[in-house]
Amino acid sequence: MAEKVWEFVKAKGSGAVSSVYGHITSMTDTTGTLAKQKLLQTLISSGVVQSEHIRHALQMGIGYFLENQFERTSEYIQREKFPAAGNNGTPPHSLPDFDIEAYGLDIFNSLMIIYGIDSQTLKFHICNGEFKEIANPSNSGSLLYLTSDSTFLIKTVRDYDAKFIEQKFLKEYYSYVKNTPATFISKLFGCFGYIPYLSKEKSITVDSFTLRFAIFSNFIPTNIEIHEKYDLKGSSYKRDASTTEKLKPSATFKDNDFREIHPEGLKLPKSVYHHLKEVLTRDVEFLEKLNIMDYSLLLTVHNMDNQIKPTRVGSLESFLGTARDTFLIGMTQQIDQNDKKTKHEKPKLVLKFRKPIETLGLGYKEISTFDTENAKEFGGIPAINEKGERLLLFFGIIDILQTFDTCKVIQRQYQTVENHEVVDDRSIVEADFYADRFKKFVFERVFHPAEDELSTHPISMNVFSRSTYL
Repeated sequence: MAEKVWEFVKAKGSGAVSSVYGHITSMTDTTGTLAKQKLLQTLISSGVVQSEHIRHALQMGIGYFLENQFERTSEYIQREKFPAAGNNGTPPHSLPDFDIEAYGLDIFNSLMIIYGIDSQTLKFHICNGEFKEIANPSNSGSLLYLTSDSTFLIKTVRDYDAKFIEQKFLKEYYSYVKNTPATFISKLFGCFGYIPYLSKEKSITVDSFTLRFAIFSNFIPTNIEIHEKYDLKGSSYKRDASTTEKLKPSATFKDNDFREIHPEGLKLPKSVYHHLKEVLTRDVEFLEKLNIMDYSLLLTVHNMDNQIKPTRVGSLESFLGTARDTFLIGMTQQIDQNDKKTKHEKPKLVLKFRKPIETLGLGYKEISTFDTENAKEFGGIPAINEKGERLLLFFGIIDILQTFDTCKVIQRQYQTVENHEVVDDRSIVEADFYADRFKKFVFERVFHPAEDELSTHPISMNVFSRSTYL
């Protein structure tokens, strides 16, 4: 397959050749990943592998490695067998035998120290209760789980994403987080692999294969109602939420939807705007340095003055179905899926990650004429929309593992041939172009500094939908 693609690209000109030449050897990784997704779909739909078994096995394996810190070494990959009868400290269980691999435990342990969380606290949130399955693996070939308290997402990553994490990303990410505590890049807490034992009697052509997962924190608050959600990239071509998504009571809109719903963008206090621009610019430059693109600013909005959620009706668009979209769904469904906890059900180990206004390192005097009290209580960044309604914003940069690799190079070349007039409006562009367009959109179209200080007015507290968590 790689040879055929290579011949195709050579026929398109020397520019395409130079773009692809440095990446062409990774085509086998891309092909293998697609084959694995198809295999997983087949295995689950045929009943050879059960999604429930994967979920419980992964939960058990992650808990084991988080508990047994004393067995950690400098080796990047550690592997443990989990036979049903138990083995070397692994618990007995009723699942088919499986192995679990843990990746980069030493570095992730150091990251957790920076995050202000220890392995026992992470284990509690991972192992307390059952994972909620968000993606349907028999349809997408991907898996996405939400922890029972909605604080972490566990998603499958492609083999070449896992290789990218090991070979380059993790060390760079650790160094960046260590030296740059003020960041809105989504927090990565660990990578693990699940290896089932596949019987040859089932006519499977492989003896075993590894499903790799990454753990991300869910930064959307669970103690305040979210009225608007946006997945923003800065592109415009086909950047509308699908018709199915728009009909949902808690829709996640995209760039063109934001342009229509908020034609004048959102105004922030001047000092907040400039601090935010500095932090996000630094984050984007870090991702650009690693050749990462196609990331999003996941922006969520609490409206203190208007509880009616916006709607937008457009033409028919493609339905959600990719692994990326299911990750976004999981990130934004935590309020809908968050079990109605009572005070008696409150977890004993509560996470206290930095809230957006704390990430900027600002005192509340800088927002004294905005809604200071609610910003302080909930940690959101205060803003106003074009109607003058007061908002609290919560956001982060997600989808941080997609590099401008071989598939993207070829996809962009194909798109150029297909319709060169809109190629720069698509999401698939070079990392430097993507970064510049992303920053321009965020700081010229989404956010604006307030020209004048704006006073606030009292607000009835019954507009908030509170939960007891966090």
